[in-house]
Amino acid sequence: MHLQIPLNGFVDADFAGDTGTLKSTTGYIWLIGSAVIQWHSTRQSITATSTADAEFIGYATAIQELIWFCHLVSEITTSRLELSTPYNDNQASLSTFTDTAYKPHSKHVGVRVYQIQEIIEDGNEVVMNYCSMERMVADGLSKPLAGVKHVVFVKMCGLS
Repeated sequence: MHLQIPLNGFVDADFAGDTGTLKSTTGYIWLIGSAVIQWHSTRQSITATSTADAEFIGYATAIQELIWFCHLVSEITTSRLELSTPYNDNQASLSTFTDTAYKPHSKHVGVRVYQIQEIIEDGNEVVMNYCSMERMVADGLSKPLAGVKHVVFVKMCGLS
């Protein structure tokens, strides 16, 4: 029997948050139900030139990791992950993936744009979605949070 397992994720980035290099930080978290199965926080290798680019680069990185994870699960189990939904709190970066008229301003970003656009158009692995900043679980992985926001972050990760 093949199980269909829903996988959801949250992806966030800051813009030029590293004061020394002006690089952005990507954070993402993947959940099956309410259980965290993977999280990641790292400085981006490419210097983003806007908030939308920082979010976009983070989203592209998270989707690549998601696809790798889904393939791993299908190879080592009899289960298959359902169409996965990564959530993002930046409308501009989300529209980049669906806007076929978008012309990337650099080759590094352009390659990622077209790769992710192909994955989204295929419609078999990923469906992107927007979520408000208040519901963005990955906030704590991309920037420091003040006391109350940190407590909310811990609860949203199921760690309380």
